[in-house]
Amino acid sequence: MAEHHMRLASGAGPTFGVDDIACAAASHLGLWEDAGLIVEWIPAFGGVKAMNKILDGEVDAAYGGLGPVLQLRSQGHPMRIIASMARALAQNLVVQSHIKSTADLKGASWAVDGIGALSHHMARSIVAKLPIMDDDIKWRVTGPPPERIAELLSGQADVSLIRVEEALALTNEPDNSLKLLLGFVDLKVLVPVQPHGVLATTEAYEHAEPEKLELLAKGIVAASKRLNESFEAFLQTFEHYVSVKLAPKEIEQIWLQERQSKGFAIDGEMSKGHWNKQLKAFASLNPSLPSIQFDEVLTTKFVDRAVTVTE
Repeated sequence: MAEHHMRLASGAGPTFGVDDIACAAASHLGLWEDAGLIVEWIPAFGGVKAMNKILDGEVDAAYGGLGPVLQLRSQGHPMRIIASMARALAQNLVVQSHIKSTADLKGASWAVDGIGALSHHMARSIVAKLPIMDDDIKWRVTGPPPERIAELLSGQADVSLIRVEEALALTNEPDNSLKLLLGFVDLKVLVPVQPHGVLATTEAYEHAEPEKLELLAKGIVAASKRLNESFEAFLQTFEHYVSVKLAPKEIEQIWLQERQSKGFAIDGEMSKGHWNKQLKAFASLNPSLPSIQFDEVLTTKFVDRAVTVTE
């Protein structure tokens, strides 16, 4: 029986998708509970709000994009990343029918979860690889994927990054004219170093509750390994949380895509090789922010212990 309790803000809002699948699996498959931890999810609309809930004392830790954590740390807030939830972002770029190529993105209205949050971070990473400037895009702050989908369907947004499974369902639907401009594989080629979800807390909580954070890391590492090894675990989690209906073969293809691209953070992905690339990419997008070093914002000890336990 789990002995410890943790309040964990979710930047994904009230729903989970493939881009949050390790957190979803750790909860649904009981892996945090098996580790001895009861996780109480507190919805937050976007990673920025999730991380601010930590600083406001509303939660103990949070799940959200790495961007808000790095930004807050660079601004002097004592944020610490405990583990990676994934190694890339499982989203596709969905557009209105008049967007024929990436050149047409100039001047487009682009729906994002929040300025600085995960989908905005990835969107800026895409734009940086194109002959387009940030100022050429009309950013529309709308919220997590359900709100971004609504913006696309209403025609208020021209483009948005949408979870792979929801993008597939949307573009398969004959009642709308939305289409896929860049798929998961296309985006991986265009933006090899992609922002992704992390579990984060504060220095104070790190020092006060190391046992709980070790259990948190243990559960997320176990979930990532289970998902990488077992389609059944992926399917069970997918069917519990995802509302869109896809054929089993389509779901399996998404899983295979995640495996083949090494998207699952099977060891909690806290390596210096991975994170130094992330820190460099973040700095290039945010040159006005003070630079931060690996050891300032990342603590690897909890993942290191979790990996040792699960081997």
